Amino acid sequence: MKRITRALLLLVALGFGVLAIGLWNATRPPVIVTATLDIPNLAPGTRILALHITDTHGGNPDMRRARLERIVAQANALKPDIILLTGDYHGGKLLDWPKSRLESALEPLAKLHAPLGVYASMGNHDPWHWTPIVLRRQPGPVLLINENRDIGPFTIAAVHSASHGGNLTKALANIPADRPVLLLAHEPETFLGQRPPRPLLMLSGHTHGGQIRLPLNIFPADWLVGTPPCRRGRCTVNGWTMFVSSGVGTSWAPMRFGVPPEMALLTLQASGKKSATDR
Repeated sequence: MKRITRALLLLVALGFGVLAIGLWNATRPPVIVTATLDIPNLAPGTRILALHITDTHGGNPDMRRARLERIVAQANALKPDIILLTGDYHGGKLLDWPKSRLESALEPLAKLHAPLGVYASMGNHDPWHWTPIVLRRQPGPVLLINENRDIGPFTIAAVHSASHGGNLTKALANIPADRPVLLLAHEPETFLGQRPPRPLLMLSGHTHGGQIRLPLNIFPADWLVGTPPCRRGRCTVNGWTMFVSSGVGTSWAPMRFGVPPEMALLTLQASGKKSATDR
């Protein structure tokens, strides 16, 4: 009986140890991933430094307001030309206790700044009614929902989350055919099965890079988010050129193994030059 008790206590201790390590991994400062990406039709010689931040998932226990504010300060210190957010700013956690407020997940984003601006799309966990209201009543990110904005060097288009009615036709409406386009779409699988209606570059999140990836694949890597066509990094799927970031927050379980929190610092350039992704 004593042996069984000791064995059970050992299992409990190991379980808590795994949880503690996973939470520590999830709350480390984001690593900075760099990549050079082509935007079709961008003027030759143009180079823009874009910071892609996704899946902040504000809430307890791993993305408290203080941590999000530190991430915002880290982002601003990189001095990008533009900052791009691709959704899931709040929610999706089983252990969000005490219950976090949407304002705490969105208000720190008002301190993000870049010369060409800060632009955001919606994610599947974002409350479809309240998120636009809270974001638009404060300075900071410009939220685009199935619409686009000309920012000078290129046009930014953003679709709503596939869960909330993403409409690519509306997002790309009235953009001249020769205009360079950068598309924000939370889910990389949003348009799986159809080819892009025009040349563009798409930025996405949602996958968390798998979030939990153990050696030898002894644990299902995508149990949180399904099996996306592109899990992380630069991909080409059915003609779509996309970059998928594993993001800074967590969904459901506040743990990471094998996939650190990340922000992507992207050099955007005209097509025809050599592109590379560094980790």
